[in-house]
Amino acid sequence: MIVIKKITWEQTRDMWGIHMPNMSIEPTSAMTCPKSLEYKSVGDEKHLEQIDTYDLQNQNFTPTFWGAFDNELLIGVNSGHMTLYNLYRSRGLYVEEEYRGHGIGQKLLLKTISQGYFEKAIGVWSYPNRNAWMSYHNTGLILSGEEFNFNWTINEQEQMNSKAIRVFDRKNVNQVFRDVRLESLKKIETEQTNSNCA
Repeated sequence: MIVIKKITWEQTRDMWGIHMPNMSIEPTSAMTCPKSLEYKSVGDEKHLEQIDTYDLQNQNFTPTFWGAFDNELLIGVNSGHMTLYNLYRSRGLYVEEEYRGHGIGQKLLLKTISQGYFEKAIGVWSYPNRNAWMSYHNTGLILSGEEFNFNWTINEQEQMNSKAIRVFDRKNVNQVFRDVRLESLKKIETEQTNSNCA
């Protein structure tokens, strides 16, 4: 019987170190959920692009680590921590290959989602790999909503990833994404004004 329970950072770190060599081996991540807008130049043309943002304040939150056990054998892990904007981050989902396809990843995600809800987050977000998308989708994470639309992109390891979110409080999640977008546009406007004055 598979049992899901809280584990230590050291147990999680060891599993990530062995099985997820491209993972940032830290208890928390600085990445934020809402993307900022920035003008990118391509030749003579400029276009708005969504970019990931990072804030070291995210690393001040206390993480929770979950493990899946087959008897005493640790066969899967996931972690979570609050991030800015009262959004809870799920990260580092891993299940041993021979145990995949039995809903263990979903059970780990649901524990993390429950922890985010318990900590009064307005939503839980993650940055899943395309190969694991169905586990995330089956636990209620989505790629698009009223104020956000995440796209699959190819990372440095040539894997497809996209942010995804499970919304608890639609009104506040939408407000966060609107506020971040408006803040980005104001910053762009200020930069353009300053460059025109120079």
